[in-house]
Order: sequence, then C-alpha cells, then structure tokens
Amino acid sequence: MNTPVLAIDPTTPEPKLIGQAVHMLAQGEAVVVPTDTVYGIAQLVTPEASPELLKRVKERPEEKNIPLLIASVKDLERYGSELPSYAFEMAAKHWPGALTLVVRASEEIPKSFTAEDGSVALRVPAHAIALALLEAAKTPLACSSANLSGKAPARTFDELDPLVALRVALVVDGGSLTGGIASTVVSCLGEKPVVLRPGPIVI
Repeated sequence: MNTPVLAIDPTTPEPKLIGQAVHMLAQGEAVVVPTDTVYGIAQLVTPEASPELLKRVKERPEEKNIPLLIASVKDLERYGSELPSYAFEMAAKHWPGALTLVVRASEEIPKSFTAEDGSVALRVPAHAIALALLEAAKTPLACSSANLSGKAPARTFDELDPLVALRVALVVDGGSLTGGIASTVVSCLGEKPVVLRPGPIVI
C-alpha cells in the first residue's frame, strides 16, 4: 500500500495524530476512517467540496447520496430543519450509535451534499476516533463505507480493499471494529418514521 497509514489508538486518540488526519481532510482529500459500524471513506463537508470525490473512490452510482457524520445530538437541530418530535426522541435514545436519520437539511448543509428533495442523512458515530475528528474539524464529515460499491464493507484494517486505499490520501488504522454492520437508516420526512435500511438498531 503506497497510501500513508496513520495508526491511532481507538480508546484514547492522540490529539496530534487527529490533527494530522484533519489537516489532510482540510486539504479537500478523502481519508479512510474507522467508525463504530464499519470503516468509512470521509471528506469534510464544506461549500467548496463535492461528494463526487467519494463517489469516484467507491464507484458509487451518481443518484446515491452520501450520509453525513455529525459530532453530537445537538447538531441534529443545527444541520436538520422542520424536524418531527420523534426524530429528536430517536436521536436522544440511540446517538451516538448505529442509527442514521434522514431529515430535511438546514441551510448549513451545502446543496451539493443534499438529496434532490432537500434531505440529508445524519448520524453521530459511537467511536472515539470518528468523534475526535468531527470535534477537531468543526464540520460534518461526508462518510460512506470504505469499499467499492456493491462489495462487502471493511470491519478491520486488513479487510480494506487495496484499490480503495490507493484512491485516498490517508488511511487511519483504528484496529478492529466492534460493529461490523452498516447502520439502520430511518426516514424522518413524514408523520411517522420509516425504516429505509434495517441494521443493528431496531425501530
């Protein structure tokens, strides 16, 4: 693997190493990062950025949108709008955790990172490295599983597809992940929650 690898302690991430990873992200690069579910390919969500970067790395279909990782439950109200009460209840109960909520996007989310209907998928990960990156970056991370589209996601550093690794600027090695299953995805766009993708959390 020619791509630089940065090993970070998943229990107590070193601020200096987190800073190095955030610096790479701030350059507009894609970085492989560990989360509580599977390894993901991440990029900063900024007005100048485009999710096309991650879609090219993954060979992901154009019409599929990239979910965003956020730092805390309070960020739901910052990055979402017109939120139903049940969205707050699910976030309070399951975040940080393997639950992704599809909500109306606030004006703080660049249009390029929202779906055609103006929605965005948000999640607070239960992983120290991912949370440290989010807190240091002070912006959401667009993050999709670190695999080619249609292939199995990586639960360990060794399972990472070499082709994916070659297409990013940095790989953060956080060891083996305890989750291993992609998050449950729930739409909060209607009067009642609708499960779009079953996962570890049952709604």
